[in-house]
Amino acid sequence: TYSSAGTYTVTLTVSNSNGQTSKIGAITVLQTSEPVPEPVIPVADFGTNAIQGPAPLTVQFTDRSQNTVYWSWDFDNNGQPDSTDQSPVYVYEVPGDYTVNLTVRNENGSASKTLEIKVLEAEEDKGLPVADFSANVTSGYAPLEVLFKDRSQKATEIGWDFNNDGVADVSSSTVVYVYTAPGTYTVNLLATNENGTVSKTLDIEVLKESSSGGSSHSSGGSSHSSGGGGGSPEPARNVETKELSQVYITNDKAVKFDFTKNATCVVYVSFDAKKTAGKTTTITEELKNKSALVSKLPEGEVYKSFNVWVGNSGYATSKNIENPVICFKVEKTWMEDKRIDKASIALNRYEDKAWVQLPVTLSGEDEKFLYFTAEVPGFSSFAITGKAKSLSEEATAETEPGQEIRSIEREDEKSMGEEVEQSSAQGEDTKAPGFEIVYGIACVLAVFLYKRK
Repeated sequence: TYSSAGTYTVTLTVSNSNGQTSKIGAITVLQTSEPVPEPVIPVADFGTNAIQGPAPLTVQFTDRSQNTVYWSWDFDNNGQPDSTDQSPVYVYEVPGDYTVNLTVRNENGSASKTLEIKVLEAEEDKGLPVADFSANVTSGYAPLEVLFKDRSQKATEIGWDFNNDGVADVSSSTVVYVYTAPGTYTVNLLATNENGTVSKTLDIEVLKESSSGGSSHSSGGSSHSSGGGGGSPEPARNVETKELSQVYITNDKAVKFDFTKNATCVVYVSFDAKKTAGKTTTITEELKNKSALVSKLPEGEVYKSFNVWVGNSGYATSKNIENPVICFKVEKTWMEDKRIDKASIALNRYEDKAWVQLPVTLSGEDEKFLYFTAEVPGFSSFAITGKAKSLSEEATAETEPGQEIRSIEREDEKSMGEEVEQSSAQGEDTKAPGFEIVYGIACVLAVFLYKRK
């Protein structure tokens, strides 16, 4: 085996009894050949700062090609190269539609990419919109309530995508959105007018709920918040517990927010939508004491005070919804302990600095609760009240069973002796003063004389 390249001399010698002979030859060992590399083909790619605008339109082209050593730009699609710079700037002076063509080359070949540019008449353009918005927090513990405010310019329409799923969730200018699950979410605001659409994004980081429970520490300039924090004006320290429900609101559809965790006394909130609002969150807050938003409690025995907030501020009005209803529950043990009359249960709403009592309908019951529904004029601060039964009402309720017992006792007396009953009946019929006494003495005397015999 020849392990090295080179020319080697080989000698073969043979012999027998008559003598020997030899032959000489040469072996050439060549150098191992190197593998031939695959040709690297260029990839054409580029971006721009604008694809539409009024004349004169200045466009910055940014090359993103790979494996290239030569660039050729045709900005007006006339087949002639306009620039060989890697990332040129071109000014479109005349309105129209243009196809930009980038051709890149290397020693192994070439590649191309095209892009459409629309240049508008100067008088028909109001400028592309400027997408901009603010958020009161950018991170915090779940559930995290974030207040978004649109600050876009020259936009005739906006759309919010809060969870980066490519679907606009709502189109209001001010929105409170609640992130219930931990994770990092990219908020995308699309601002549109007749000249085009631009966007702005922001990342929201939602942390896992702390083990201490109830508190949500948020950054971005906001203070600690829990319970009523975020989109609620109720101070967090006065919120006992709260629950969130989220649905997608569509025009002319019945909407129902179910509170399945039973965290508060509110079972559901419903209404008929008059406008499409997209994904909307309703918050119910059960309070520790009187709401900080009211001046005093309503009359009667207060069972619970609570708040209901639907969507962002200003949404739940007669322009957007109709036939709003709240379903709530009341514990039977509370009614028994307070001697509450079931018919007196009422829902009170605080409106224009005064309490308004709303009629309720008993809709059902189970072993623990009575369930009521009430039509409400809007959503704000509420209180559930009842009235205790009066002593006369309780006495009346206790008297009726006693009358039945006395009736049974009279039946027993009748079975013991016909004579006693007749005597009683005679006494009732005569109605003469002292008759019962005289009759009693006569009976005793008769018994005495009978025994002497």
